Amino acid sequence: MFQTVFECSPEAIALTRVRDGVLVEVNTEWLSLTGYSRAEALGRTAVEMGHWLDPEERMRVFAPLLTGGRVVDTDVTLVMQDRNPRVVRMNAALMQEQEEQYILIYLRDVTAERLAHEALRAGEQALEHANEKLNRQVKLYEVTESVAKVGHWVIYPGDSMVHLSRGYGEIVQEPGRALVPKERLLANVMEEDRERVLQARARMDGQTVEYRLRRSDGSVVWLRSRMHRQVEGGQVRADFGIVQEFTSERQARQELENQLAFIQKITSRAPGMVYEYQMWPDKRSAFPFVSAAVQQLFGLTPEEARNDPASVLRAVHPDDATMVVKSTWEAAKTVQPWHCEFRTRPADGQERWMLGYALPEVQADGSVLFCGSITDITSQKEALTRLKLSEERFRNLSALSSDWYWEQDAEFRFVRVDGDGRIDSYLAPEEAMGRTRWDSGALGVTAAQWAAHKAQLLAHETFYDFELQRVRADGTYMWASISGEPMFDVDGVFTGYRGTGRDISARKQAEADIERLAFYDALTGLPNRRLLIDRLNHAVAASARNSHHGALLFIDLDNFKILNDTLGHHMGDLLLQQVAQRLQECVRTVDTVARLGGDEFVVMLEELGMDPAEAAAQAETVAKKILQTLNQQFALASHNLHSSPSIGVTLFYQHLHSVDELLKRADLAMYQAKGAGRNTLRFFDPEMQAAATARAAMETDLRQGMLRDEFMLYYQCVVDAEGVPTGVEALLRWKHPQRGIVSPGEFIPIAEQTGLILPLGQWVLEAACAQLVAWSAKPHTQKLTMAVNVSARQFKHPEFSNHILNLLRLTGANPYRLKLELTESLLLSEFDEVIEKMSELRSIGVGFSLDDFGTGYSSLSYLKRLPLDQLKIDQSFVRDVLTDPNDAAIARTILNLAESLDLGVVAEGVETAGQHDFLLRNGCKAFQGYFFGRPVPVELLQLPNP
Repeated sequence: MFQTVFECSPEAIALTRVRDGVLVEVNTEWLSLTGYSRAEALGRTAVEMGHWLDPEERMRVFAPLLTGGRVVDTDVTLVMQDRNPRVVRMNAALMQEQEEQYILIYLRDVTAERLAHEALRAGEQALEHANEKLNRQVKLYEVTESVAKVGHWVIYPGDSMVHLSRGYGEIVQEPGRALVPKERLLANVMEEDRERVLQARARMDGQTVEYRLRRSDGSVVWLRSRMHRQVEGGQVRADFGIVQEFTSERQARQELENQLAFIQKITSRAPGMVYEYQMWPDKRSAFPFVSAAVQQLFGLTPEEARNDPASVLRAVHPDDATMVVKSTWEAAKTVQPWHCEFRTRPADGQERWMLGYALPEVQADGSVLFCGSITDITSQKEALTRLKLSEERFRNLSALSSDWYWEQDAEFRFVRVDGDGRIDSYLAPEEAMGRTRWDSGALGVTAAQWAAHKAQLLAHETFYDFELQRVRADGTYMWASISGEPMFDVDGVFTGYRGTGRDISARKQAEADIERLAFYDALTGLPNRRLLIDRLNHAVAASARNSHHGALLFIDLDNFKILNDTLGHHMGDLLLQQVAQRLQECVRTVDTVARLGGDEFVVMLEELGMDPAEAAAQAETVAKKILQTLNQQFALASHNLHSSPSIGVTLFYQHLHSVDELLKRADLAMYQAKGAGRNTLRFFDPEMQAAATARAAMETDLRQGMLRDEFMLYYQCVVDAEGVPTGVEALLRWKHPQRGIVSPGEFIPIAEQTGLILPLGQWVLEAACAQLVAWSAKPHTQKLTMAVNVSARQFKHPEFSNHILNLLRLTGANPYRLKLELTESLLLSEFDEVIEKMSELRSIGVGFSLDDFGTGYSSLSYLKRLPLDQLKIDQSFVRDVLTDPNDAAIARTILNLAESLDLGVVAEGVETAGQHDFLLRNGCKAFQGYFFGRPVPVELLQLPNP
C-alpha cells in the first residue's frame, strides 16, 4: 500500500539515505519533474547529479532535520536533467527504518509562481535592502545608547519641536516621548548649571559640558553633552546634541576625592568603543562595525580599522598583545564572555589602560562574532593606585576580595558582621555577636581542622579560605569561605581579627555534581564503570592482603531492546531504575552494584572467605537471589511487565588476574548464560576464553577474506525424475590461505552475529546473477535455475527488495531463473512484512523455496499464506527414510502437503538409489544430493550437453 501511495502521489517524492546522501527511491512525479530516469537517479547523490547549484545550500536546507525539526515550504533552486534550473517548494522530514536514517523529500514546482512575483520583487528589493541596512544601524545605535547610557536630540531649522532618541528618553525618564517643544529641552537643568549649558548651546562647537538635570521622579542625574551644528553648502541643516548620563562615575570620583570609609567597587560608565569583531577558524578576522571612538582609543579611523583589523592589535602595548590575542581565541573556542584589561600605545605614545568586554556568538559559517565594547579605564586605574597608597585598610580589604566583612575582638568573639544587604539572610549575625566562630553554630569542620585554625589565631597569623558550613536564617545550609588578618593598635597590641566571608555553596554543589557525574550513573544513581573499576582495584588489593575471595556478577537483561522498541525508551529507563533498586536489595552494604551502560549491570561481592568452594557457593546464592528477584513482575507506569536476567559469574583472588581480565571473564560467562537459553547463570569456564579468542580470529579473517576476494561459489545440481539437471544451488565456500576450504558451518554463524552476512550475502547474489547471465548466452544452459540461500538478517534488511531489483536490472539476469531459499526462522517475526517483500519480488518472476522444511516453525496457517514456489525436504528426514518409519511418514506427508498446496518439492541429501526410488514412488519429482553430484566449482559442474 505504501509503495502504491508513494508511486501515485501527485507530489514529486524522493527518499535519500542520510549517511551518504544516496537516492534510494523516487516516484513517477519526481521523474517527470526532474527529467531523470530511475536508472540515472537511483544509487547516486543529488550533488553528483548536479541537482543542487550549491552543495552548501543543501546542507543548510536540511540542517533543521539534525535537531529533530522539519523542512517546511522551503523554496530552493534545483538543476533538472535538461540542465535548466527550476524553483521548487520543498518539504522534508527525517525517518528511520531499522537502524538506517532516511530523508523523505516532497517537491512542488513553483517556478511559474516565482516568475510571476519576480517583477514586483525586483522593484521592492532595493527598498528592502535599504530598509534592512537602515534598521540594522538604527537597532545597533539604540543598543549602543542603552548600553552606554547615551542619547541624542536634534532640532531642524524652522521646526518648533525637538526630536529625542530613545536613549535620551530613558536618561531623562521620558520613554516614548520622541518630540517635545524646544523650551522643554533645557527646562529641567539645575539652575546652577543652566548658564553653562546655554553658553554651550549658543556655541555649538562640540565642546563637552557637564551639568545636572532633575528627572520627573525628583532624582538628579549628571549629564555630559557635546552639541554640534550641521552645516552643508553654507546652510544650517540641523542642531544636535549627544548626551551621556555619568552619575555613577561622578559619584565614584567624588567618593574617591573625599576618601570615604569604605569602597566596595569602582565602576566606570565612561563612553567607549562599540564594535562587532568576527573571527574565522582560518585566522581571518574583520570588523563588521566599529564606532568612531576607535580613533580616540586607538588612534585609528573606523575605516582604517575595518580595512585593516590587525591595525587595532598593533596599537596594543607590545607586552599585552599576546595576552589579548590568546584570551580572544580562548573566548571564541569556549564561547564564553571575553573580559580583558590591557594597555594601548597609540600614535601619540601615551600609555592608556583599556577594559574590553564582549559576548561571542557562533555563526552559521563557523565563524565567531563578538559584540562588545572597549572602555578607557586609565582614570580608574590611577584612582585605585592613589587609594592603595593612602588607605592601607582599604588595600588589605580589597586584597581579600570580601563578600561580607567581619571583626572579632582579642578573645576571637564577633563584634561586627556586615556586608552587601544579604548578610541577614546568610548568617543571622545577631546570633553570632559575642560568640567565637566555633561556638556560633558552624558545621562541616573536623576537630583536627578546628585545632589547626585555633592555632593560627593564637599565633596571630593571617589565614585564607577557611571553609565551614552554616545554617542560614531560613534553615537552609550554606558553605562559606572565610579569610582574615590580625589587627593591632598603634602600640602593636593585638586587638582582634577582621576579614571577609564568601558564599561558596554553588562551588561546593558544582564539585559534588562533578564527582557524581564522574563516578555515578545519571539514570540509576549507581556507581559507573569508572568507579566500579576503582573499587575493583581496591577489592583485589584487599584480597591480596587478607587472602579472601571475591566475585563479579555480570548481569544483562534479556530482550531489553524489545521493550525499548515497543514501549519506548522512557519505559526502558523506568525498568533500569527498578532493576537497580532490586539489585541493591540483594547484596550487603560492603558489596557494590554498578551500571556499565545500557542494560548491563555488575555486582561485586567482597569478603567471601578463604575457601574458593565456599566463595563460589556464596556467589551462586546471591546470583540465584538476583534471578528470583528480577523475575518478579515490574510495575512500569500503567504496564505490568516481566523481565529476566542472564548472569555470568567469575571469582577473583589476590592479583591472579587483571581487572580487565576479570570483567572480560564475567562478560563471557554472561554470554554463555544467554547461549544456554537466558534467564540463568553460568560460572566462567576457561574453554569459553579459547572459544571467544577463536571467534575473534575468525571474524578478523572473515573481514580480510572479503577484502582479498577469498570467497567463491560451488554449485550442486538439482535434477528431475529422469536425473536431468534442471538447476543448481549456489553454495558459498571460503578458500582460506592457511586453512584451505573452510566449511560454511564454521563462518556463517559468525558472519550472522557480526553483520558481515549482509555484504557477504550481497556478493553471493551478485555472483549468482552473473553466472545466470553467462548461462543465458548458451542454449543448453539458458533454462537452468539458480537457488541462493538468503539469511533472515539479510532478507529483513529494509533495502533487500531494492537491492534485488537493482541487481537484476544492472546484471540483466532473468528473474524467472532466480530462486531464493528462505529458512523457517524467518517466519518468527514480522510475518506480514515477509509476505509483502516476497510478493513484491515474486511479481517480477523471482521464485521462493522454503529450505529445511519440517525442522523449524512449520506452521500450516502461515505456510498457506506465503507466496512460495517450492518446499525442500530436509536431509535429516531423507537420510533414514528407508529405515525409520517416522522419517518415511514425514517425507510422504510433506509431499502430499506440497501437492495439496500446489507447491514443488526438492528432496535434499539424496545419497543412494534406494532413497531416490522411495521418494520417486511417493511423488517427488526433484532431487539434490551426492547421488547426483557433489558441490563443485562451475568449471567442474556436469551440465546438459549442447
